[in-house]
Amino acid sequence: MTVIRSLSVRILWSLALLANLDAVNAQSIPPQDANEIASARFVVTLVEKDKRHPWFGKGLVGRGHEIAFAVDGVPGKELTLVRGQTYQFEIRSDPLHDFYLSTSAVGRGRGVLADGVDGNFTFDGTVTFTPTAQTPDVVYYQCQNHTYMGGPIFIVDRAGQAPQRAALDDAASDAVKEPEVDPQTLAKSVRSKIAFAKLSVRSSSGAKRIKTSDNAEAKTMIGDADRMIVNAETALQAGDAAGAQTLVDEAIRTSSAAFQMVPDKKEIKKRAKADYQTLMRRVESSLASYQSYDISKSKNDAAGVRIDADTLRRDMLAAQRLAEKGDYPAANQLLRAAQKNLDTAVAKLLHAQTLTFTRSFATPKDEYQYERNRNQEYGRLLATVIEKLNPSQAKMKLINVLSKQGDDLLEKADRSATQGDFKRAIETVQNSTTRYQNGIKMAGVRLFGR
Repeated sequence: MTVIRSLSVRILWSLALLANLDAVNAQSIPPQDANEIASARFVVTLVEKDKRHPWFGKGLVGRGHEIAFAVDGVPGKELTLVRGQTYQFEIRSDPLHDFYLSTSAVGRGRGVLADGVDGNFTFDGTVTFTPTAQTPDVVYYQCQNHTYMGGPIFIVDRAGQAPQRAALDDAASDAVKEPEVDPQTLAKSVRSKIAFAKLSVRSSSGAKRIKTSDNAEAKTMIGDADRMIVNAETALQAGDAAGAQTLVDEAIRTSSAAFQMVPDKKEIKKRAKADYQTLMRRVESSLASYQSYDISKSKNDAAGVRIDADTLRRDMLAAQRLAEKGDYPAANQLLRAAQKNLDTAVAKLLHAQTLTFTRSFATPKDEYQYERNRNQEYGRLLATVIEKLNPSQAKMKLINVLSKQGDDLLEKADRSATQGDFKRAIETVQNSTTRYQNGIKMAGVRLFGR
């Protein structure tokens, strides 16, 4: 079936979408304690929430999305970073879960932190963060499209300084408390962890890679980890299970960081292959979206937004051939360039106050994906309108209700889609979009055509 859509909003729509243009460009480890400063590099992946996550198990079904961002394997891991130091987040997510840094514990596009941040709204790439003097004492890493997926980041002025937990957002202050563990159970747990750490640091494949490598820093870190394990054993024998746990946890963290510095070649190829598959799907989707726009009716200069689809498809074919030969890095380089060109062109199209496009849906699944993308655009616009216009407290109460209803409906729509009930999913996501639209109007922005 063919559906004609016209979507027109005021200039804030453009601002909200263009603000996201930057998007184009394991072991179980406990949270950091107050005096611990994190390493300079983190790997962020997707996992199911569990009790370690700060927003697990709230209410009847938990708070926010059931999927979480895991930092170095830990869901919603708490971090402590030092002002003036530079940190890198290696994001291994998917197109539905864009990572960004925020001043809001809720996430979903709210409270974007731009100062000192490069690469916000990334699902596959690197986000660099250098906390400045103006960075709040507590910020959060969250998902652009869903709520409560990430965790808190405490910002301190110097290494060893206690984080300002009082500055936590109210929404984050009720984190799940871990039950107290009796001394015998703790000692047994620490003993098992020490045994695991010894095996990992002394005879694992990662340890063997480091031993035969020329990476001096990784070798030093493995040596440090081994000494921590020895000290942990000494502390445990002396009856200090808590101290032993702190030491072995640090040993595991240090060795994990060292293993990442000398990755397995097979793992590198596996990751590059996964990146290729994700990038190819995204480029194909973006090209289909771009070709659905009627450029002739856009108020933009058509010459500035046109893309040579034939050339782009040739690049995609070249990437496919490189991938078939196993050269995934070169294939990914081609696809990232193609994606950047597509996103830049679409962003220019969206800069117009009026955007008209025609869309043909071959299947209900295609229509659902269209409606969901449209929903996400309104959700991001709502977050931007709130930041820019700062509605009154009375209005914000109503807006928050509408936003929460929209979030809940979106999650229900996703569940229906997962079960293959696209008719219900489409109806539900449209209802979610209506909630966001009403919130935008409540904030004071009129949507054309509504």
